[in-house]
Amino acid sequence: MEQNKEHKINYILKRMPHHSQHSGYDQLVKYINCRIIKPNLLYRILDCCPDKILTLLSITAGYSWYNPTSFKQELQNIPDFIFNRNRIYHFLYGDDIFHYSGYLNPKRSNKLVASFHLPPEKFLQVTPRTRHLKKLDAAIVVAPNQLSLFKDISGPEKVHLIPHGINTHIFRPSKTESTKKRCIFVGSHMRDFEMLKNVIREINKKDSSISFDIVTLQKNCIGFNNLKNVTCYFSISEEQLINLYNTADLLLMPVKDSTANNSLLEAMACGLPVVSTKSTGLSYYLNNRCSIEVEPGDVSKMADAVLEIINNTKLQSSMSLEARKKALEFAWDIVAAQTMELYDKLLS
Repeated sequence: MEQNKEHKINYILKRMPHHSQHSGYDQLVKYINCRIIKPNLLYRILDCCPDKILTLLSITAGYSWYNPTSFKQELQNIPDFIFNRNRIYHFLYGDDIFHYSGYLNPKRSNKLVASFHLPPEKFLQVTPRTRHLKKLDAAIVVAPNQLSLFKDISGPEKVHLIPHGINTHIFRPSKTESTKKRCIFVGSHMRDFEMLKNVIREINKKDSSISFDIVTLQKNCIGFNNLKNVTCYFSISEEQLINLYNTADLLLMPVKDSTANNSLLEAMACGLPVVSTKSTGLSYYLNNRCSIEVEPGDVSKMADAVLEIINNTKLQSSMSLEARKKALEFAWDIVAAQTMELYDKLLS
């Protein structure tokens, strides 16, 4: 493949409003020479259509997360598909912005790639119809628990496991001295809030000196009002978030299900040991030297795991170094290189 790839690789993406400046899967575009497809003339023409019509057309895709914006993001590429050849069009969030493009690429000389982030059960809830995925040239999954589903849907040869990345230069250890023992929890999507609350209650009974920083959506903070030693944060800056990571002793992360997880990688990159629910998605990014994973719903074991780490300075220090070391395996430049290997194969 030629050296100048700026016009060979095209990204269709969106920014998640809850992600900080240097967080999210769309950070990949900063590490690859590419073109980011922005609203063009066709998009603006479609923008003039009544919302009811766009909504009706997007509903025909047959899944709940696909919306008029997704529809416009796809249809605006029709001129590209017609007039261009041998280019990559990568939909960074295939779960909700890819559907019609496979039918709009008539020459099939351009290669369509989509990345998927939802665990299988959740994916099938929001995407009950999957026929359109057979039109992909490559489906990227970010955790092993997605492989079986997507191999069945798209064919084994089209599915590629490439991990989520993390900016290890922005998210890095910078420990601020603190006399308190602190745990941090970050996020909202597919988090197990009931288990989190019960673990906090259990720890409060055994060691009331441990405090908890909860970073989540404002609507989730109400549930923590009656718990001791809890401070809830929402809508904070990236700088504040990194400071909270660096004043914490560990990441407490009970989840209902998962694939990759931004908060997990951010915390690990900042050198935090992890206590989490055992999940095939999270487990891919962890090992037993930097984390303790417990079975879903086992409140007592999760509380004991927190106490084991936070009250053992030597263990905590060792796990902290291992967490940072593990996070470095997922630095964006490494992930970008793996992604480029796939592009080169598709275009060769």
